[in-house]
Amino acid sequence: MNGLVRNLKTVTYLLLGTALVWTTVAYSQERVGNTVLNLISEVSTVEPGTDFDVAIHLEPDPGWHIYWINPGYAGLPPTIVWELPEGTTAGELQFKSPEFIEFMDFISYGYDGSTLFISTISVPETVAEEITIGGKVNWLVCDDQVCIPERGEVSLTLPTGAGTNYSEWREEFIMTRSFHPTEVDWDASFTTDDREVVLDITIPEGVDSLHDMWFFPENKNLIDHSVAQKINATAGRVRIETPVGAEHDSFDTIQGVLKTAPDVVDGLHQTFAFSAQRVSSLDSIKFESANTRAPLAFGTTDATAPAQFSLNDFLRNILYAFLGGLILNIMPCVLPILSLKALSIAEMAKENVSGVRIAGLAYTAGVLVCFLLLVSILIFIRSVSGSTLGWGFQLGNPYVLTVLALLLVAVGLNFSGVFEIRGSFANLGGLTQRLTNLRGTGDFFTGLLAVIIASPCTVPFMGVASGYALLQSVPVALAVFAGLSIGFAFPYLLITFFPFLRNLLPKPGMWMETFRRILAFPMYGTAIWLLWVLGNREASRPEPNVELMQDDINSVMVVLILMLLLALALWTWARSREATQWIWKVSAAGCAVLFIGFAAWSWYPHPEPERVEELAWSTARVEQFHAEGKPIFAYFTANWCVSCKANERVALHRKKTQDYFAENEVVVLVGDWTDFGDEIGAELKRHNRAGVPLYLYYKPGGDIKAPVILPAALTPGIVINAMENA
Repeated sequence: MNGLVRNLKTVTYLLLGTALVWTTVAYSQERVGNTVLNLISEVSTVEPGTDFDVAIHLEPDPGWHIYWINPGYAGLPPTIVWELPEGTTAGELQFKSPEFIEFMDFISYGYDGSTLFISTISVPETVAEEITIGGKVNWLVCDDQVCIPERGEVSLTLPTGAGTNYSEWREEFIMTRSFHPTEVDWDASFTTDDREVVLDITIPEGVDSLHDMWFFPENKNLIDHSVAQKINATAGRVRIETPVGAEHDSFDTIQGVLKTAPDVVDGLHQTFAFSAQRVSSLDSIKFESANTRAPLAFGTTDATAPAQFSLNDFLRNILYAFLGGLILNIMPCVLPILSLKALSIAEMAKENVSGVRIAGLAYTAGVLVCFLLLVSILIFIRSVSGSTLGWGFQLGNPYVLTVLALLLVAVGLNFSGVFEIRGSFANLGGLTQRLTNLRGTGDFFTGLLAVIIASPCTVPFMGVASGYALLQSVPVALAVFAGLSIGFAFPYLLITFFPFLRNLLPKPGMWMETFRRILAFPMYGTAIWLLWVLGNREASRPEPNVELMQDDINSVMVVLILMLLLALALWTWARSREATQWIWKVSAAGCAVLFIGFAAWSWYPHPEPERVEELAWSTARVEQFHAEGKPIFAYFTANWCVSCKANERVALHRKKTQDYFAENEVVVLVGDWTDFGDEIGAELKRHNRAGVPLYLYYKPGGDIKAPVILPAALTPGIVINAMENA
């Protein structure tokens, strides 16, 4: 059955473009802003006295997304006000199971691709020869910077007659229904307190992945959507614990969707819609397994994209993998090794050109072997355990994290000159080469080392390619990761084969020793990050003292940063005692000041800043305060706008910004467009904006009709600089 569904979806996508051109009665279409809006029908002829399905078809542009019935942290779901003939009725819009939409550390629920919202139309026995169905559609579309409420009118005229004749959209309707949650009548109950919502569900046989699922509530503000859910499972029973939302005590009955992890073979989820009743307490039971899942660690495969091979997709993801491999080379843990290897090649080429090429091929082989070995292990684990692990799976293991951190520190100490292995870790394998007498052995092992050190990193293009690869067959997955390997090894390979590139490198000399010492510090920094990941692995669990645990981890992070700064300060101080150049003495003093300053900052208490008074925006208030000669900062926001809330948290409500507002007596006006007020809508349009956020600064004495418009992504520095330079 799953194979049939996948084949139908493939055919649907191939025929979609043709259908848009050929259909004359089964759909209406228009482009609205960043979205294509259709009203489509599953039938091409309506039989009187029957029911049939139509759908609002929304397709946001690449990089934009729309929302589920409960948008999560922020957002608004699509709605329609129907315009129907007398006696004709329309059912509620049906939503397929949602996907995660990530922005910073905010999690919303929605869709980033073509989506159908189906509604059932009931037609009376007596109708005219044609029936016209229409309505006014409203939806919110967002990208990483702005959210825009869009609206459009749709209308569809269909002939009536005996019998059912399906339209060319039939397969698309079938496909969409396969992603609708299955309505179930399970025995489910829940309790809440000030800390968490606990949901207890009795689940019949046939539901897989009880240990790995996610609860999407339809009730808004029931839970904290961005925090991990703890899944306790035993035979036929699941108990989900998740931190509460702002309105957790407002519901006696809750509805939601339970979505299991994707099947390891076809990538499809099981989804179930159910309701639960509030109870005073839950019974005690011993569960066989407990699993804590953060939102983006769950279901890394796409529910709408089961494994299927497309040559275009394959070639595109090979390119993505290659580009991702290239970018990996500039990561702080990889660049030092590659830099030293490249410089050593320039010296080697003076004596042995053929040896240089062998070194490049050996390094590439080491990279290829290590990448393919890691992904083979990952594929094996996924196939055996049925888990949904993705690339970076090794970072979930505390022992791997510890070993990687220790390895990075060891490489850093080697670069710092604390100990030597034939000059540096960049020549790792030299001992093996001497023992085996095989040319290139050291470079092969350097390739292995580079991949191991790069394994914690995910860079642009790499995530897309690896996600695609792990949904495909084993040969396709290995081919994609081979493309990643070639991209990773490509810069070094080019240098070894093309002399003119080697000639561009600086000539080796004593400066390389200093350069090598400097390159140690990115290794230490990466080790600190790995230890932070290790600590947060525990702190992210929803235990009673999770906030205190997080504070402890952050304190450890501060101490580790202080260790790094202290090491840098002591090293530059030691160099300044030996060197005569003034640059070392200045560097030592600067590093000492940096260390002492950060230490003082970390010890200094950081209470929440006092907020300046914020007034509701209106044109009258802008005119009033501008006439009084006061500086005005006006910002337009909405509760459903994720990027607005992010800017408020990271920029506008920060102490530095609030202090500047207070010291300069800035009047802060807030335009809340949550309810789409006409006055704010007109102001947005006046500044050529279709949505929020919008940030304006009115300089005292300046032109009230031409305020300074700030960018959509803010920091305290951007806000303050914009006002000072106005």
